[in-house]
Parts: sequence; structure tokens; C-alpha cells
Amino acid sequence: MRNNEKFISRSNLILILAFPLIASLIVFYYNKTLGAVGILVCIILFFFLKNINSTRDKELQKYVDNISFSFDSITKNVVFEMPFPIAILEENRKIKWHNSFFRDLFPNHKLIGESIDSIIPDFAEIEFDNEEIKQSQNVNIADKIIQFYYSTIFNEGDDSNQTFLYGIDNTYDESIKKLFKAKRLVFYSVFIDNYDDLRNSAQSDQRAQVLGEIDRVINEYFKAYDCLIRKYENDRFMIISEYQDYKEIRDDKFSILDKVRDISKGNSIPPTLSIGVGLAGEKPSDIYSDSRDAINIALSRGGDQTVVKLEDNYEYYGGKTKAIEKTSKVRSRVISQSLKRMMESSPDIYVMGHNNPDMDSFGSALGVYEGARSINKRVYIILNEVTKPIENMYARVIDELSELKDNILTEDEALRRISSQSLIIVTDNHRKNSTEGPKLLDMTDNIFIIDHHRRGKDYIKNATVSYIEPYASSASELVTEILSYLDENFKARTAVAESLLAGITVDTKNFVYQTGVRTFEAASILKRWGADSVYIKRMFKDDFEIVKYKSEVIADSFIVEDFIAIAHFNREIDGSTLIASQAADDLLNIKGVLASFVLTRANNKIHISGRSLGDISVQLILERIGGGGHLTAAATQLEMSMENAEKMLRKAIKEYLREEEENESNTNR
Repeated sequence: MRNNEKFISRSNLILILAFPLIASLIVFYYNKTLGAVGILVCIILFFFLKNINSTRDKELQKYVDNISFSFDSITKNVVFEMPFPIAILEENRKIKWHNSFFRDLFPNHKLIGESIDSIIPDFAEIEFDNEEIKQSQNVNIADKIIQFYYSTIFNEGDDSNQTFLYGIDNTYDESIKKLFKAKRLVFYSVFIDNYDDLRNSAQSDQRAQVLGEIDRVINEYFKAYDCLIRKYENDRFMIISEYQDYKEIRDDKFSILDKVRDISKGNSIPPTLSIGVGLAGEKPSDIYSDSRDAINIALSRGGDQTVVKLEDNYEYYGGKTKAIEKTSKVRSRVISQSLKRMMESSPDIYVMGHNNPDMDSFGSALGVYEGARSINKRVYIILNEVTKPIENMYARVIDELSELKDNILTEDEALRRISSQSLIIVTDNHRKNSTEGPKLLDMTDNIFIIDHHRRGKDYIKNATVSYIEPYASSASELVTEILSYLDENFKARTAVAESLLAGITVDTKNFVYQTGVRTFEAASILKRWGADSVYIKRMFKDDFEIVKYKSEVIADSFIVEDFIAIAHFNREIDGSTLIASQAADDLLNIKGVLASFVLTRANNKIHISGRSLGDISVQLILERIGGGGHLTAAATQLEMSMENAEKMLRKAIKEYLREEEENESNTNR
């Protein structure tokens, strides 16, 4: 049909004939013969034009039918001849039709009538009829990677549907991606944790041999993986590898940590390494920066471990040994003077521990409060509630320290007073959401952290100073050391000294766990300040109800994996977490039990207290489910049912023990 052939619509036809018809009617009024002839001509013209329209309408329909036929024919030929694997699936996911390219992918399968899930198992989880989810799926077939797309067509007539499935060979692109990833740079910052102590512990004639052996082991290990190794300080190395070699080192679980720890060349203490790995940055400078961030976390977690910084997370390897106590107190003295300068330059100071405070949290906060007060600073303690573990200590200090009650604020009260120049000191905690006042940390960048827990991934990132020493028994021990260097004439009031000693006592379980020389030195300082051990013993006395509840928990306990005790305290009462933690300690007294976990309800959450004798790291177990702490003492909180929390805990225990078993049976090349 030619483009210049036009059609006359019904409305246009009426308009065309309207004028001659009206004229004929007027003529008919004056001359009936001429008027009748005019009307007759209009009628004949109407049917003539209508007939033309009808003929051309049929021609148009024929033209459209020809186009549709041609299009259908072209579509069918294109579908059959397209160089892509194509299949049509019925509603029941069975293959209704496929082209030759699809068949060639599966030469040994009968395809028609078979479920697509049995041919391509990767499709089993895909809902083809879900209109909200449209995605592609990479499928490995023989030596090819095919990216399949799908589109589901719905037939409203019989409420059925069919799925059109087609794939594109993506093998080359994926191989390029794989090669790019394999050749990506990985940076390792490697520190010898205890270099100075090693030098001092070895005899002068053996010192060079010990340090030389460490260098030899490090070089041989990383050279075996084709790494570039550069030693830029006596105790520091920068190492670079490709990602494909990093994967082998990771699969080896960084056994270099064990190799170095086993070095014995006259040294009285074992050498340990900390390794920070960066691999997610876009530029070499970013990757290097990530490795530095990771090494800082490894060191703050006590060393003897590897921390790998991913894009938005961290992976940890090692860290299964107790942090070695540092003999030098130089850093403690430097930190003390730094804290003093920051306090002197701040208009007011806010001290807080962790939520659901215990004696170490509140006791260390009281110690910092006393130090700030000694230099005549306006200082407040943030405390939202007096929990069962601290009620005896709280009652004592409120009674003994007359001004203290007016200087204890809730988070909301502190938010109305704090300014951007204020100083916040966080004790016994380094995780923002675990503090008594998370919102306060957004009000100022002047933040000072004093903690003894191994650093986790959700640490307070904008802290000015982070004094995190996992070797220490408690935050109270660290605060006591800091106070002793604050001023040569400083002496804490008796109630504060006893609170600090109580904090040390509760975290060391009466000076049994995580106790070093510096722990006893801190205790002796507190004794000189007037702390009474007998009074602290009274402070630890439990109510009859608590003793009874602990007995119930122990009676309810059971053993998993032959040497781990799990128990429940299925009551939400004041002091439920205290009961859980004390019961976990008591479970370690059972013969054959190496670690214990007690689950309880607290603040509409499930709280888990973990304890061990040191052979098992409860910290690494509970870190898998969002917790943290120490090798021998850790905890976490979960928003779920008691049953689901126990399932998560059991899974974390199994994963930890499986990794331990793999490490023991690992054969190094």
C-alpha cells in the first residue's frame, strides 16, 4: 500500500457531504425537482465514498496480516537461529522446548519433559514467576560459564505461565575478572610484638641468634609464597603478595604465628607476631592503609594474631593465647600524662563504662572521676541504672563521697550539658553501642578509651586516644597505674581505692585468672591508699536468693563436645547477668570442664556469659555471634529466643573446634 493513499473517516465523510446536502435541501424548498436531484446525488456520493473506504480498509487489514505473518516468521527463524542456548519452561518448571545450542550444553541429558532443576541445580532456588525478582544466574557447565536470563509470560486466559530462558557465554569476561582478582596486590604489616622483651630475656651471646632466627623464619615462610619482603625497622616488616598467593597463606591459617612462637634459641619468653592484612582498597595506598588499620587492631587485641581487613568487616586468625604482660610501664606513664593534659584543656569531663555495669566498669569510672577531681575539673559519671552487680559498691561510695550523687548523670541529662569541647573517657569498653551513652560520643571528638578487652570490629573509631591493653587483668588495673603517674602526691580516697580493688578482684576471680605481676603491683598501690580486703570480701557477699539461683543453673547444666558446659537461667530478674556470670565461673570447677556458657534473659535480650580455663578461647567463640571479651571471659547479647540463641552458640562452638582441629592436623609446606 502506498503512503499517499489516505482513508476517510466516518466523521470526515459526514463533514464532506454536509454542505452539498444542506444546499440541496435549500434548493428543494424552492424547486422540488432540482432539490431532489441534489439529494439523490448526495446519497449516491455517500455510498460511493463508503465503498471506497471499505475496500481500502480490507487492503489495510490484509497488509497488517502480511506484516504479522512476516514478523512471526522472522521471530521464529531468529529464535531458532540465535547463537545462544534457549529453552522454554512450562509452569511446572519442565522443559517444553529448547534450541540446538541449549542441547549442545547437555549432550548426555534427555531434556524435553525434564525439570530444569535437575539439569541446572543452580536454578532450584529461583522463583521464575516472582515478578519482583528479576536476575541473572551464572552457571558453570563443563569448561564454560553461561550467564542465564529469564522472563516469565503470564496467560490470563487460563491462568498459566511459561518461562523463556536464554544464556550468554560469559566465560571470557569471568576469566578476566578471575585473573584480575588473582593478580590484585595484598599488603601485610608484620610486627614482632615483644621485641624489647625478647632482647632483654636472652643472654647477650644468644640475643643475635634469637632475633636472626625470627627473621629467617619470617623470610622463608613468605618467600615460599612468592612474596616481596622488606624489613624497615628491627621489629617491623612490610610484605606484598598477589591475591592468589594470599589465598594459600589464608588456607594455611597463617601458620607463621605458630612457627615464630615455637622459636627457642635461649630466649625465656616465646616470640610472637602480629600481622595486619589489607586487600580491599582500590589503590595501593588504600590497601597499605588498610593493613595499618588491621595491625593496630591486632596489637590492641593482644598480639599473636592476624587481622584481615575486608571491605566492611574483619577476619581474625590466631589470638588463642593469653596476651603477654608488658614489663615496661613507659606507655602507662605516657598515657597518664596525655590524659592529664586532655583533662586540663577540657571545660568538663564525662566518664562512662559499659551498659549493664559491673564492678570493674563502675570501679574504673570512679577511679578516673577521682583523678579528674584531683586537678579541680568538673567531672560527671554517666550511669543510667544501678544494677545488681554494683549496688553494694554504689551504696558505699554514695554514702562515703558526699558530692558524688550530684555528679552522676543519666545519658539524657548529660546530653543537655555536654559540648563539642567536652572530654569523654570510656572505661572497660571500647564499643560504641555498649557504652552507657552512645549518643554522647557523637557530640564531641575528644574521646579517651581505657580498656582491657581485645578490640572488636565495632570499636569507637573517632577516639583521640585508645589505651587498650588486653594483657591487663581489668580496666581498674589500668586506671590504677594511670592514677599512680598522674601526680607524685596523688592518693585516692579509701572508697575509690576499694572500688578499684573490687574491680580487679571480680575480673581476676580473686587474683586467679588473667593475673600478672602488674596486677599485684596495682593491688599494692590500692592497699597503700587504704583499700581494705576484708571490706571487699563483704562487698562480694551474695543474697540467699542469688546463691539459690546459681545452684539451679548448675543443676540445669549439661555437657557438649565432651568438655564444654552449657546452662540456662530462664528468668528475667534484677541481677540475672550477675547470676549467669557467677554460675559460669562455678561450672569451671566441674572436673573435665574446660569452658562454660550460661544463657539468661536481660533487658528483653538473651545474654550469654562465657568462661574458660585458657585452653579454649571463649572470646573467639562469642565473637562469631557478635560478642567479645577475653580468652577466658567473654559475653554477648542476642535479640532472639533462648532456643535460637543456644543453636547459634552451639554452631559457633562447633566451628571453633573444627578450625582448631584443622589447625592441628594442617601440614605446612
